[in-house]
Amino acid sequence: MLTVGKMRKALVAHEQVIRRALTALFPSPDEPLSLDAIAMGVEEEDGEDLADMLLATLNQFGKVPHFISYLRARGADPVPLPRDRIFARNIARFTGIEIGEPLHPSFDLGALGDFAARAEAFRCRITLDDAAEGSGAFVAPNLVLTASHVLDRLFAPRADDSPAPRLGIIASDGERYPATCVQRWPYHDGEVNGALPPDGMAQTHVDIALLRVFMPLGQAYGCIDVSADPPDFVGPSMFTLVHYPEGRETGFVSGRVRRDGPGASRLPHDIDTAGGSSGGPGFDRDLRFLGIHQGRWQNVRRLVPYERFRDEPRFRALIEENSKLRFLWSLDRNIEGPLIIGRRQFNTGLAAMLEKPTSRLRGIWIRREDTNSIRGLGFSYDMLEAYLLLHERPDAVLPHRCIRISPSLRTTDLLADLAQLALEDDLGPEALPGTGDGQTTDVAHQESRADALMQAMQRRAEAKGQTWWVFFDNPPNGLSPDVQVQLEHIARHLPTRANLRLILAGYETYRLAPLRFGNVAEADTARRAGLLVEELGPFTRSDVEATINAMITSLSPEAELRPARLQEMTEMSLQGLVADATGEFSGNDLGTVAAQLRRQVKAFLGVDA
Repeated sequence: MLTVGKMRKALVAHEQVIRRALTALFPSPDEPLSLDAIAMGVEEEDGEDLADMLLATLNQFGKVPHFISYLRARGADPVPLPRDRIFARNIARFTGIEIGEPLHPSFDLGALGDFAARAEAFRCRITLDDAAEGSGAFVAPNLVLTASHVLDRLFAPRADDSPAPRLGIIASDGERYPATCVQRWPYHDGEVNGALPPDGMAQTHVDIALLRVFMPLGQAYGCIDVSADPPDFVGPSMFTLVHYPEGRETGFVSGRVRRDGPGASRLPHDIDTAGGSSGGPGFDRDLRFLGIHQGRWQNVRRLVPYERFRDEPRFRALIEENSKLRFLWSLDRNIEGPLIIGRRQFNTGLAAMLEKPTSRLRGIWIRREDTNSIRGLGFSYDMLEAYLLLHERPDAVLPHRCIRISPSLRTTDLLADLAQLALEDDLGPEALPGTGDGQTTDVAHQESRADALMQAMQRRAEAKGQTWWVFFDNPPNGLSPDVQVQLEHIARHLPTRANLRLILAGYETYRLAPLRFGNVAEADTARRAGLLVEELGPFTRSDVEATINAMITSLSPEAELRPARLQEMTEMSLQGLVADATGEFSGNDLGTVAAQLRRQVKAFLGVDA
């Protein structure tokens, strides 16, 4: 149970992870919920603190289980078990299999405690008609790995016209989510009676299946790493299984497994299992993914080794397709979330910078055709955060940091403001030697301060192994002449630093002079760093087609979206709207298009409206 006391400890130890959790759990820009916003509601005179208000807010929106799972996936479990009691709730070990005694008969409890928190987040139950049928775990943002035979009832022939059972999962947040089967790899018929697959069939009959959910839960709650090399030990080893026997939560089960060599088609283990355990992932003593539990046919508990299916082409393709998202069509890759239409240049720029971190492309300048409109400017920051979140690994050091600064007429020293935000330095940046106040012109002095600040930010970002993204909101009331000079220097010097990226939202009337690229290819041959220019304005029919195509590719890449069907869905999404003489639609119609587009994609995918 998450108590206020535990929340206080979590805030002290994991504040940055908690901030990212709120961004992931409340992605809608219309209902932002940041830690700073929650802090503003604290009634200190009533004895409240931030932990009280944060827990009350999460309870109000029913997000406590989701919050816990998000933190566990990142090694920040707010309700951890004592590390010497990870296996305290085990079911009994089965002793009917000769495994042998491992050379190292115990786990490293520190590593096990960290792993247990992550595993509690990435595991799930497989359901048919809402009844638990097996176990599974996320291996990509939208993909769950389980055993193929768990789905036998789903694919069993039906003599009448009765509908197939409803396939779904119960995630670690306790919520039920509908799912579809993307691909099954069969088991051999003889395995039902305990036999092994015949020679030559063990590589194709691996008894696994990949399921797809329509929310990127694996991104929030973590995934098994199926890109790493499989374990290569020989003989007995300690082993743990993450499963739901009879659909129950049992904690983590310690046992032993035996691997006789790389040719083994199945690995015997001695952990007791029950109906519902099939598909549960198993891990060796070093907590590397070893395989999935297949069953206990003829009194034999055994795994399908990960090495048997790791390099299967279709398996690899599905994982990679779902793991690498180039086009951000929704803030959280959720079909119910806010949809993004007409931002291909922004998407392309972010993708290029992540794929080629040494490129001369160092940021994006978002410019409006109508400078009286602010539509899309603030939302661009939400898009930036969402894009970076969808490309981070939950179990890795945070690779990116976003710094948002909103200059206004009240700003008297933009460099000091940025230093305080980025470096928590209240003194502000000092000019380089020889360019101090009174030693040179004011313009040169401010340029020296900007250069010094960029150097300091670069050193700090590099030391942390991060890329820092500095996002400047459009100033609603303009900039004073002094601040404008500082901004010009920032725009010139920031893109020259390898670990810094600049996003400018607006600023069309200012004489900023960074090198500008019309497309990402121009950066490949550029001699110096610059910014990609994105023009915000009306949207087109091709923008709607691009969003539909990106949604289908992301949610169901195996689906065949024929050109005629894509054209039909585009027409229905634009129904009732009239383009101008150039074929463009007003940005004011984006809400209508998004609602109609969502209905079309749901109908295509067979998702309940």
